[in-house]
Amino acid sequence: MSGSFFQMLFGGKLDLRKLKVKLREIERERRKYFMDLRKLSATQTDMIEKIKRARREGNQFEVDYLWEEMKSMKHDFAFNKRAAKISNLEGIALKKYIRGLERLEKRKDKDGVNKLLQRIRNSGLDAKLALQSIDEQAYVDELNATLDDLGLEVDGEFEDSDPEKARFLSEIDTINEAETGGDFEAALKTEAELKQKLESEDNAI
Repeated sequence: MSGSFFQMLFGGKLDLRKLKVKLREIERERRKYFMDLRKLSATQTDMIEKIKRARREGNQFEVDYLWEEMKSMKHDFAFNKRAAKISNLEGIALKKYIRGLERLEKRKDKDGVNKLLQRIRNSGLDAKLALQSIDEQAYVDELNATLDDLGLEVDGEFEDSDPEKARFLSEIDTINEAETGGDFEAALKTEAELKQKLESEDNAI
């Protein structure tokens, strides 16, 4: 995660193949950071259970040891959360830039390509990513402005269509609604069916 991510990628001659390779690298990084966060969360849950048990048993030594371990995990959480957020934002921007450049090249609009490259180089995205507290909305606004100026609409064509995700989230909403309504039997049944679909060979939802 360089402090000059976009300057590094777009500072020289345009190479779409190189940009696509970098996008795949970023997506792998993002998955790794989110996986690390899930592992940390699972470890934290396990440690809380151990602390609860140690408190019940009056084992103060164990409580103190586990508490110190949990405190040290805060730094790991903070690092991975920030790294995941930056990778996610880098990936969003790079994907949109690649699609925009491909559209301009398809039109043989060399002037448009040059204008977009110049706007990327002059954008404030690198500075926003370097801030201690990242303002995601300001980042997205800057990204959208870079593309909108050239008539490369951000919404619609640039949005990924993922019907599988839509079906999955619909199932999640159904489970939440059942739980909220107190129908826990229906919620458990729907959740079991969803897990079965997710674990099936074709992962069809």
